Amino acid sequence: MRKEFIVLMVIAAAMMLLIGCAGKQGPGAHGDIKGKKITVASGDFFEACDKWEPGDKVNFSFTSSKPVMFNVHYHEKHGKFYAIKDQMIDKLDSSFIVQSKNIHCCFWKNNNDKYVTITYDMSVE
Repeated sequence: MRKEFIVLMVIAAAMMLLIGCAGKQGPGAHGDIKGKKITVASGDFFEACDKWEPGDKVNFSFTSSKPVMFNVHYHEKHGKFYAIKDQMIDKLDSSFIVQSKNIHCCFWKNNNDKYVTITYDMSVE
């Protein structure tokens, strides 16, 4: 029974990751996100990912029902790099300038003992 539960959780986490990630295919492929609402279970995470061009300004904000661990990162061959380092917060209104052609991910991890609801907005200039 426990093994089946773990398999189910892994599948659910993979589905959340696929739903939250989108690759930019070309100019204008990225649409602004307004009022996207997600629920994250205790101990779980959510990522909203996209590929932007160096020099793009990414504006984003979010609110969470409880503090969550948040960062913006991207992966390169030799490691993981942060546009915004880990912060335990329940709201943020910020922006960053894209430095790399790699896919960037806004990452929220719920370290609370109950689920959290997160609402976020994202736009690119």
